[in-house]
Amino acid sequence: MWKRLFLAIFILLSFEVGFFLTIVPWSATWENNYFLKPALLQGIVMSPFLRGAISGLGLLNIFLGLGEAWHFRERIGQMEAQERRDAPSDEAAEKSEKT
Repeated sequence: MWKRLFLAIFILLSFEVGFFLTIVPWSATWENNYFLKPALLQGIVMSPFLRGAISGLGLLNIFLGLGEAWHFRERIGQMEAQERRDAPSDEAAEKSEKT
């Protein structure tokens, strides 16, 4: 149950961060930022190259979320198989009780 919830939250977070990073550099919020008042930073941060790079990171996050959503059932199966391998077997528990 927790594995599914964790993975679903990870997928939603990837989408949310991706959309934020894709849209915000081109919005008025980016241009009216308080921290951009110094002229040195304003020239760098207002550059279309930096804005495009940040939007590219946003698209990367969106594609990461899509990939995780596409392989959701496989990832859950892998996590459950790993948990079964790591869990102590019943025979080992019986041997430890006898000693």
